[in-house]
Amino acid sequence: MKTCWLIGASSGIGFELAKKLCSNGYNIIISSRSLNNLQELKNMIEEDKKNSNFPQNFGEVLIEIVDVVDVNSLNMAWQNIIKKFPNIELAIFASAIYERMALKNFDLDLAKKIVEINFNGFLNFLSIVAPYFIAKQSGHIATIASVAGYRGLPQSMCYGATKSAIINLCEGIYPELKSQNVLISVINPGFVKTRLTDKNNFAMPFIISPKQASDYIYQGLMAKKFEIDFPKKFTIILKFLRILPYKFYLPIINKIYQKNN
Repeated sequence: MKTCWLIGASSGIGFELAKKLCSNGYNIIISSRSLNNLQELKNMIEEDKKNSNFPQNFGEVLIEIVDVVDVNSLNMAWQNIIKKFPNIELAIFASAIYERMALKNFDLDLAKKIVEINFNGFLNFLSIVAPYFIAKQSGHIATIASVAGYRGLPQSMCYGATKSAIINLCEGIYPELKSQNVLISVINPGFVKTRLTDKNNFAMPFIISPKQASDYIYQGLMAKKFEIDFPKKFTIILKFLRILPYKFYLPIINKIYQKNN
């Protein structure tokens, strides 16, 4: 039975993805700062396991509390994990915070917090799991970025910048990991209805549920894709905008900004 460590499992996409992986035969270590939410998730999985006609398909669930900005916290959790499950096949970083922010309302402390959790947290995670997978010459690392990282978007500072940095980083380390037989996947969702997107006060095209998102991600992980982007109707549009020269792109986002202000 395969084993996965999933950080950011306390709500939203991570919550549903943990259930999806466990129901498909993965032992799963679920991590976040919220013990209550993780315990709720574990209870839910255990209840599903009892009610399943094929309980042997379900994996085991282990809780490890972590704070992604504290590398010592991650390292302690990792040591506990590999003692119980020496062979980890998949490690997923799904932890993030999101706040809409315009330059006129710039909050430096909040901006630094977003960078610390979203990007530096991923670096902390990577510093622990990458050497392990490289040493055993196998494994799969995945992280949730966002289509907001494709190009600069109005009122997306600093969230979009952190997601762009993650995409850039994953592209850069892909060949090195591949040479060591280690997979990496960057997950770029469009709008997913979570506590993060509930903060938005504008229409969100092609918005999907966390369960739908988890289905897309699971399929992409099993297919060993580098980029897992969804829903395609939305990501195709943003990928087109991604390749536009500035003389076309900037007027478009200027209109978007004016429409929403």
